Amino acid sequence: MRLFSIIGPCLLLFAGVAGAAEKTTTGWKTYRNEKFGYEISYPADLEYRAYIDGSSGELKRAGTGHRLVDFEVWPPSECPRQPAGAAAREIGIERAQVVTQADGPDGSSSCGDPVAVRESASFHGAKIYELELTCTRETYPGSHDDSDDTEPEPPTVEADPVVTPEGKKGPTYFVDISPSWMKRILTADPTGVDPRMQPTKEETDPALVRKILGTLKTFPTQKPAGVCIEELQNRGFSIGIPRTPY
Repeated sequence: MRLFSIIGPCLLLFAGVAGAAEKTTTGWKTYRNEKFGYEISYPADLEYRAYIDGSSGELKRAGTGHRLVDFEVWPPSECPRQPAGAAAREIGIERAQVVTQADGPDGSSSCGDPVAVRESASFHGAKIYELELTCTRETYPGSHDDSDDTEPEPPTVEADPVVTPEGKKGPTYFVDISPSWMKRILTADPTGVDPRMQPTKEETDPALVRKILGTLKTFPTQKPAGVCIEELQNRGFSIGIPRTPY
């Protein structure tokens, strides 16, 4: 009886919070993706444009066309090669790091080693991860701009790269939208959060992004028929063109 008296108010509180959230999103539009099994709502003054079966998309201001958030489903393939025990959290963090890597004429720039990983959930139970990444640039002594026609003198001694801080990227987000047979995430990368990029005309409000992600709902999808080549390879089968005997 005492346990019920504790759980009962908690359930009522959760229902009250969910109900309040639905009221604050009244009049919002909804984008639904049948292939990847999720839907997400957004304010009526914005528009969502999806590309390549919804594997990527962007949220824009309907009036100005200013891009606010870039979305990406990862991995988009129905047959990804995932190790046993793969977790959406690790896949999302790795993807957030990979998309920041850029080579320049004088070195490489990237963001990694999240200094903050905050977890929450949408009003429908989807796990949301909020990241902040440390950005650095590596330059090597003797490197030069590609526009320079003169050949640099080769260094006599191999030198270590010079690491220069470039600030922190964030907040950026991803949500676990995994179907039953694999791990998959939806990234949400707001514009204006990467210190290495030029300032945008309009900064994206993190509170608005969190509110939009809070509406995300997942639903079951049908597993593709047949067996993926990647699955056979993971089981140790060798797939290729048979050799013709001489």
